[in-house]
Parts: sequence; structure tokens; C-alpha cells
Amino acid sequence: MTRRLGLALLLVAAPVPASATDLRVITLSAARRAGSTSVSVSARVAWSNGWRNARNHDAVWVFVKLRGRSRPNWTHGRLTGVPTATGAPSGTCRLPADRVGAYCEPGAVHRGGISWEMTLEVEPGSLAESDLAAGTIEARVFAIEMVFVPAGPFSVGDPDPRSVENAAFYRSDARGEHGGVFRVTSEDAIRIAPEPGALYYQTPRPEYQGDRQGPVPAEFPKGTRAFYIMKYEILQGQYAEFLNTISREFTWFRSPLGGLGYADQRGSIHGADGRYVAGRPNRPANWVSWDDGTAFADWAGLRPMTELEFTKAARGPVDPLPGDYPWGTNSKDRLLRRVGPDDDLVQTGAADETELREETRDILGASYYWVMDLAGSVWEKVVSIGHPAGRAFRGTHGDGVLKSYGLATNEDWPSGDHDGGGYGYRGGGSYERGRADSPLNPFSRVSWRPYGAWGGAPRSIAYGFRAVRTAEEGSISR
Repeated sequence: MTRRLGLALLLVAAPVPASATDLRVITLSAARRAGSTSVSVSARVAWSNGWRNARNHDAVWVFVKLRGRSRPNWTHGRLTGVPTATGAPSGTCRLPADRVGAYCEPGAVHRGGISWEMTLEVEPGSLAESDLAAGTIEARVFAIEMVFVPAGPFSVGDPDPRSVENAAFYRSDARGEHGGVFRVTSEDAIRIAPEPGALYYQTPRPEYQGDRQGPVPAEFPKGTRAFYIMKYEILQGQYAEFLNTISREFTWFRSPLGGLGYADQRGSIHGADGRYVAGRPNRPANWVSWDDGTAFADWAGLRPMTELEFTKAARGPVDPLPGDYPWGTNSKDRLLRRVGPDDDLVQTGAADETELREETRDILGASYYWVMDLAGSVWEKVVSIGHPAGRAFRGTHGDGVLKSYGLATNEDWPSGDHDGGGYGYRGGGSYERGRADSPLNPFSRVSWRPYGAWGGAPRSIAYGFRAVRTAEEGSISR
């Protein structure tokens, strides 16, 4: 089987499963135990094709939303301790300092299915005391599949000097011209200049490729610190559940259903019985704007990724081939995982994820770390180093709470769907059925960034989003 949904559900008494997907989450119960100030939530979490090997591992990011009968809006449940995960294989959970959610991952070498029973203790937040006393609490446990990207150096740019035509980064020579790839070795500030050893790039259209100003501050996440990245882009089932747990007023701004053509161009989210439902829950969520994606990241306790982290997640620490794609070759000849005539990614036969291993990465489009679809599904939105609003990014994480209009609350995050500035696009995206492949679409090479600093992010058939989270060294594990 293949993956996924990566988000799910439900409730205080009857165990109700999420939609039929590879990642299955069933919330079994939620109650405040006698003498305790926290709410204890239990759930089953299972997924296929998990792994832990010498290179890295996958994981789930788990978090909880709560509400009581007397108050209709959901509140984010901040964890009071490390969750427990029992089952096969053994599981390890890690609790970040902000306690917005937790990572749970295979505790030993493993490849295959994972099935756990979990208990999460959460603060009641704004739940009414009457609901806590009466036991009229509703809980939803959510889980998102993630991939761990270890700490370490990596290279940006491309050995091929012709890559400068597509605004690829490079190590500058004394004349400001291509002098090879640039090695990112630490989180220290990066000098941007046409000077020997500095990072530089060409900008035929600065509004698209960037202002070539700097430096990139030390606080800007560069990818040498360990981080977790969503294994897949936001899925339509995930986005529907996001809409179902934010206020109705916010859905007027965050719902993608407002324009003609949505349902004809891979969009499957629709309203039914007062809820948002995804007809194709495992299909990547297109029609996602920048503000939509950052709102989802804030709601989930994650954050946007930077364009340097995009490169690290794609390539890992190895020296790049000229014109490489995220799957480690400079050819698409063996690639089978692409958007098919039915508008879904091909995931059968040799493209089934059970077949994923090092020698089949170029068939399944998997990155060095086995992150899926960094090229070819929907464009990846990234925080850009080519704009002041991007360089001001400090990598803060979402807290599970949105502000007016359903927007992310983090002040250091770029914002604004229409020429907001500070973000851009990498990886390419799939457009209308029957559209012929081009050098950029649906698959773009790792180093190419002709839209690396374009701060226009309207909803579109080929625009999606993927979030990340820094792996904190101080996390508690069990």
C-alpha cells in the first residue's frame, strides 16, 4: 500500500476513524481524570512504509484540538508531558519546549508498518469548567507524517555554470561570476556579494529572483541544524480538517472554493452536512496561497521552510550532479510518480512506496532523505533570501492559534498573498491535463530558482505548501 492522510480524528466516546488512508488516526477518548488539571486523550496511530535506518527516519507530529459543548470553537491543547506510544515497533516520543505537539518515531531500526496506542495529556486551555466537570469534551488528535533531516553541511547551486540563467546560487569568483557550488557549513551569517567565496546569483528580473542583498542573518534557518519536514505536501484531506477546526469566520478567507474551475482542476474539497469534506483526501492540496499555507503551519505548530532548507532536504550532504533533480539524478527517464490522467499521483506498480529504497529513488521521485514530491506535484513555497522580509525570518514555530482573517500570528513570517514579498517558489508544479512538460514544469531542477523571490502567491492549480519544524536539542524523549 501507499501512504497517508496525515491528519485525523475524533471523539469523546465512540472511536471514529479518519478517512480511509494509509495514516490512520482514531481518537478513542478524552476526559479529565479525578484530581488532575489536564485532559487525558487516547488515540490509535498507524501508518505504512515507516522507517528508521542509519541515515534518518520518519516520524509523526501529533497535536490535539479540544472543545466543549458550551463553546463551539476549537482550542489548541498544549501538552503537559511526553506522550506515550506503545505497540510495534517500539516508539520514542519527543516533546519540544513549547509543548504545542510532539514527535513520535520508530525507536529502533525498522522498515514497514507502524501501529501505536498513544496517550497525550493536554492543558484544558479555554474549555469551560462546566464541560470539564460534566465530561462533555470533544477531542481531535491530528498526526502529520514527517521526515527527519539530520544536522550537517550541504551544497547550494549547481556545478553547471549555465544554471546562472535560472538564478541558481553559486560561489562567487573575484569577478562575481560562477565559481562552483556554495557549501553551507553552519548557521552563521552568509555574505551575499560579487566577491571571492561569497554566495551570489544573477537576477535578470529582480522582482522574481531577488535583490542580491545581504547578509543572510545568523537567525535565518539555513538547513545545517536538524529539522523535520512534512513527508508530503499538505493533502486535501488535511486541509479540509484544518478548515473544520478553525472558526467559521476564518473559513471565508482560508477556503479555496471561491473561484470557478476549482473542482475541474484537481480540487476535491467541498461542503457537506455543515463540514468540509475532501473527495480525494490523499491528493496534494493545490489552490493553496501563501497565507493559506502559513495559516495551516501555525495551526499545526509548524513553520514555513526556507529555500536553503528545501535544498538540504532534496540533496542531503552529497556533492550535486550538474542539473540534478531531488531524486539524485539529472534525468526524468525512469520517473513514474507524476500526476496522472485521473489527477492523482501515480502510486501503483513500481511507483508503490513499498518499493522505495536507495536504488529506486528516481522511480518514485524521493529525495536523499526520502522526502516525497519535492519536484513535480505542486510548487513548493519557501522563505526567500532574496527579499528583506524573507531575510527577517527567524524560524519561529506556530502556536496552534490564528489571528483575525485566519492568518498566522508569527511576526517574523512573511505575509501577504499579493506581492507580499519574502517568499518564492521551488521545485515546479503540475498544471492542466495534457500540458506538455517544459524545463520548469512539472519538474524543476534543485538549483533553479527563476521564481525564488516572487512574492505573489494567489491560489492556483499548481500551488501547494509544505511545512517544517526545527528539531530542538532540548526535547525530552521517552
